[in-house]
Amino acid sequence: MNRYGIIKFIFITCIFLALTSICADLFFTKNCTSGLSNSPSNKIQRLFYESHNEETPIFGSSRAEKGYYCDSLGADFYNYGMPNASFEVIQLLLKPELKKNKTTPILIDIHHDFFKHDAYENINITTYLPFINKNDTIKDFLATNGRLNNYQQIPGLRYYGFYTDYLRPVVSSRSKTENTLYIKGGVFDTKKSSTASLEKRISAREAKNLHFDIDSAAQEKLLRIIETNPERKFVFVVSPYHKSAKKTVHNFEEMLNYFNKLDAQFENVIFIYFNTDNYSDDLWKDTVHLNIFGAKKFSGELSRELHLKRVILN
Repeated sequence: MNRYGIIKFIFITCIFLALTSICADLFFTKNCTSGLSNSPSNKIQRLFYESHNEETPIFGSSRAEKGYYCDSLGADFYNYGMPNASFEVIQLLLKPELKKNKTTPILIDIHHDFFKHDAYENINITTYLPFINKNDTIKDFLATNGRLNNYQQIPGLRYYGFYTDYLRPVVSSRSKTENTLYIKGGVFDTKKSSTASLEKRISAREAKNLHFDIDSAAQEKLLRIIETNPERKFVFVVSPYHKSAKKTVHNFEEMLNYFNKLDAQFENVIFIYFNTDNYSDDLWKDTVHLNIFGAKKFSGELSRELHLKRVILN
């Protein structure tokens, strides 16, 4: 083969590999990331690119993802809870939601770390990779938080090192032995924790020393969101803490007082907290997450409270 033939062969091979990588990337994105209903990326797809004008969204961390059972809350609820989501992440998710022509309330789950933000702890990059090349809001968010890298914009390379993370929910949804139920964005543990397992978690939890802190910059952003969107009701909810976890947050009452003040200050803010110290241990996955039985109980009680406060009118 002459020199021209070698160059031609290399060129054709590179084109073939590039096209194969792009096609594989498109297939993987559709079937294992944003196109998979039980993938966190699908929640981004739903928020940024779909309307759902009658939907009442729920935002928060894994406490929301595992604690709010939509079918027990009522019609047209959807759970956008994501593991480790801080207020900074929730603020990103609220941007497309608040641009929609909607008047439904917005539920936001509250916990003691709500205002704390660590870009590497609170931002799961796998959730956002499928959207970097087509959404400037997400791209800017990652860049601002130091989570954007050049290779993440190259089809065929961007998922390198993360395939296992994406494939896990695929396997879970198809496994008959899996003890996880995915429904309307929620991720629920269907198996009750053993007494020994929960007691071990309780012992570990009781050794912690936790605190609710207010970040002034984050607080300003939150107040601005509330003030500039008077047509939407913001319902802040403290989902259940196991009593062993609740007592490790030494200024728990200060957290409640803060959101009670927001409730009193703004007509479009409602704060809901009811004491769940009496929730039995068989309703818990661990000390900060309910299992499906606890989620159904809590969501049913929350639904009654939402009707009582006339947040839900039907």
